[in-house]
Amino acid sequence: MSEKKVEIGKAIGYGWDSVKKDFWYWVGIALAVCVIEGIGSGGKGHEGLGILGIFLSAWMSSGYNKIILKYYDGKKPEFVELFTQLKYFWRVLGAALLIGLIVMAGLVLLVVPGIFWGLKYMFTVILIIDKDLGIREAMAESAKMTAGIKFPLFGFCLASLGVMILGAIVLYKKLATSK
Repeated sequence: MSEKKVEIGKAIGYGWDSVKKDFWYWVGIALAVCVIEGIGSGGKGHEGLGILGIFLSAWMSSGYNKIILKYYDGKKPEFVELFTQLKYFWRVLGAALLIGLIVMAGLVLLVVPGIFWGLKYMFTVILIIDKDLGIREAMAESAKMTAGIKFPLFGFCLASLGVMILGAIVLYKKLATSK
C-alpha cells in the first residue's frame, strides 16, 4: 500500500497553471456559477430564495465538478456541460444536505468534530460525479481516501483559503487603482 500524501504546492501550482493557460474559460465558468448561485442567495426581504439557492448550488456543483474532472483528464469540456449534469443532481443535493447536517452537528460539539467530519467527507460530491457512486458509497470512499491525512488536508484547505484571500486583495487593489 502506498503512503498517501497531500502535495499542497503541486496542487496549487497545477491550479495556477490551468488558470493561466485558459484564463477566460475559467473566468466564464466562475461568473456563470456565481451569477446562477447568486439568484438563490436570498437577502433581506427575499429569504425564500434560500431554498432555491440550495437547489441551484447542487445543480452548479454537478456541472462545475464534472468540468474540473474532465479538465484534469486533459479534456477541455464545452461551457454548456456546466448546465447539463442533471444525472448527478439529486445525489449531489442529498450528499450536500447530509454532510452539511453532519458538519453542523460537529460544529455544535465544540467545532473540532465538525472540521474533522468536513475533511472526512470532502470528496463525496467529486466521487458521486467521477465514479457515479451513490451517496453512502461516496461517503465511505471519501472516508477511506482521507484516512490518516486529515491534518495535511486541513493545511491544504488553509493554504487554498490563503490563495483566495490574496487573490481577492490583488483584485480589490487593481480595481481600486483603476478608478
